Amino acid sequence: MSDLRSALEGAAREVGEAFGMRAPRIEGKLLRPQVAAAFAGGRRAAEADGAGLAVHPGFVQGVLAIQMVHEASLLHDDILDGCAERRGKPSLAVEAGAARALVEGDHLLTASYRVACATGAPGFVARFARAVERTVAGEKAQGRARGRILSEGEYREIVSLKSGELFGCAASLGASLRGDEAEAEACYQLGVRIGRMYQMIDDLLDLCPAARLGKPPLLDYDQEKWTWVLAEAGVDGFGLERDELHRTLFQPGGCSEGPGSPSPVRMALRRLELEASSLRKATNDAVATILEGWLERVRDTIAREEEALGTGEPRGERVPGSRAAAGRVRSEVVDLASALGGPGEWLPYFARHSRSFRFSARFFPRDEGRLVAGVYAFCRFTDDLVDEAGDRPIDELRARLATWDAHVVEAYERALSGGSPESAASDGGGAPNVPSRIALLDEVMGETARRGVPLIYARELIRGVGMDLRDPDAPLLEVPDMDSLRLYSYRVASVVGLWLTELFGKQEPAVLRRAEAMGQAMQLTNILRDVGEDLRRGRLYLPRDRMEAHGVSRGELEELAFTGSRQGRRRPGPPLPAGYIGLLEELIAHADSEYERAMEGVPALPTFFQRPVAVAGRVYRGIHREIRRNGHDNLTRRAHTSFSRKVILGSRGLWEMREARKAV
Repeated sequence: MSDLRSALEGAAREVGEAFGMRAPRIEGKLLRPQVAAAFAGGRRAAEADGAGLAVHPGFVQGVLAIQMVHEASLLHDDILDGCAERRGKPSLAVEAGAARALVEGDHLLTASYRVACATGAPGFVARFARAVERTVAGEKAQGRARGRILSEGEYREIVSLKSGELFGCAASLGASLRGDEAEAEACYQLGVRIGRMYQMIDDLLDLCPAARLGKPPLLDYDQEKWTWVLAEAGVDGFGLERDELHRTLFQPGGCSEGPGSPSPVRMALRRLELEASSLRKATNDAVATILEGWLERVRDTIAREEEALGTGEPRGERVPGSRAAAGRVRSEVVDLASALGGPGEWLPYFARHSRSFRFSARFFPRDEGRLVAGVYAFCRFTDDLVDEAGDRPIDELRARLATWDAHVVEAYERALSGGSPESAASDGGGAPNVPSRIALLDEVMGETARRGVPLIYARELIRGVGMDLRDPDAPLLEVPDMDSLRLYSYRVASVVGLWLTELFGKQEPAVLRRAEAMGQAMQLTNILRDVGEDLRRGRLYLPRDRMEAHGVSRGELEELAFTGSRQGRRRPGPPLPAGYIGLLEELIAHADSEYERAMEGVPALPTFFQRPVAVAGRVYRGIHREIRRNGHDNLTRRAHTSFSRKVILGSRGLWEMREARKAV
């Protein structure tokens, strides 16, 4: 690496003299040059295989071009973020002013294209141009997303653009110089994943004052930039004070308050280790060494933060309530989960609650269908822990979810460590292990862990169900706006599509975003179908801001929903509130646009997965027609799609799938 650094410094001086500009800085850890050197000999080559290429003039020019873009982005970041310090020194924006920093950044960026062309590798130049454009697009997307809670797919898409693309370009350089464009593209895709992982690490360390990043800690949170670690902690916004956020992240059990659960940052570390393990299998020893070095820094930082805060190992009993009550809740949850039985009983269990799912599930092959049924049974059971609990106190319902969350975490961790269900036994204290008789967790969480799927999906679903818990003093559970509805729908629906998509081997951010869209669409369809039924259960999911925009009041809807239920009427009845049809049509149009977006991703799914997704999407979308056929009365009537209509809709879904394939 010292030879490459020296070569870069020499090339930077030459560029500065030739272009009449300040020589590009060759400072910091030079992460992208490190990745370029590690991939120089190929994905599977040892470090030595690429050693000669790493000081090749074309290679040095390519790495310098990438480094120049990175340095330009830092100058621009310092202006946008108001950073007074960079790498322990005053930033150029502070030292010479924002205007000077902006011009210097622009000069570095534009000059980088001339340097890239000096490599003499057309394939690299094309990837370089693409990477620079996508890096800027990622920065813009992050700027637009400020102040919002991001979904998993949206976050991954942003960081893949703003950070991953340049790493991908670096990883592809060696193969491009050899003229092996197929290898270069494969290296590029792996490099994007490596860059995404690095950004995830940087986002985690930003939340750790002990990390000493050369910039103020918690800067992203202060600027309301959503990052993945906040999702791990179950944080629902940017309103926490710094100290409270810090304790939340490092407190064992985190926001879930599950008994014995690791802290959110420990769960985040586990996820990073899983991703590194997956990348090591696809790359060489030199890349593995880089990844391990990154992880060691995270481990060391977390340990220092825990020491400063006095946290570390789980504290044991954290289920709300007394030990006796907590023990009763744990036993109850285990008994209920055990009663679900084995794989053969999961599909009928879920299908009893969803005729549309039962219809589309027949398109799955046997083995994959069993796994899908297990995930959906997990979701149904989690929902039932609240909905089928009767009139229990809200604290007890929260305790049920917290206990279930702890069992889920333990089952996932046990699968990662290679432990068998039979080896699990209760320790008699506050941190229970999952008994082997919960076949659902052994199967579903076991496969989730073994296939490297993040645990966050299962935990987000549990949090989503928790959002259905209504404060006893509140007359109604309401959703204030579309952003809140999107978060709720993401947690109770989109994560299911994400979970299954990753279970079946697809991790590309664009595919995940479309899986999210399908969940958003289907959940909104469910909400539109069940407005009256939900109102009678004390819930109203129509966004309050959209109701107000259409002049619809909650009181009007409640009166119709309860009066119609008592009278048992069908039609005709009192007219719907003025503006109500317009409200429903706006939300139907929103759901339809999400269905359209979701269908774009179907061709990227595994072949066996395409047909059931296409059929399920079209069948669910068909509920909109039935709502209209009922005169938009979803307050006293529930839209129902007949079996014959499902067949027609399913056929249309398959036709749309074939058309989408042609467009790829």
